[in-house]
Amino acid sequence: MRMTVLAAAACALCVAAPVSNAFAWGCIATSDSGNAYGYSYDFNRRGDAEDRALDECTARTDEICEIQDCDEDK
Repeated sequence: MRMTVLAAAACALCVAAPVSNAFAWGCIATSDSGNAYGYSYDFNRRGDAEDRALDECTARTDEICEIQDCDEDK
């Protein structure tokens, strides 16, 4: 009986376990001249992915960087 209860509890925990996102955000940012870039991938939120791509781009240039593309499955 005790083994049955433990097995049932283990099954319940497996079913209740959180499921990870199937998709994650990724973005590409480039400088005005196109000489610098930044990218991001595997972020849960688009805004976080945009921030990372822009941060990487601006670290490589003094020019203004802009997001060129964001995709939810990168």
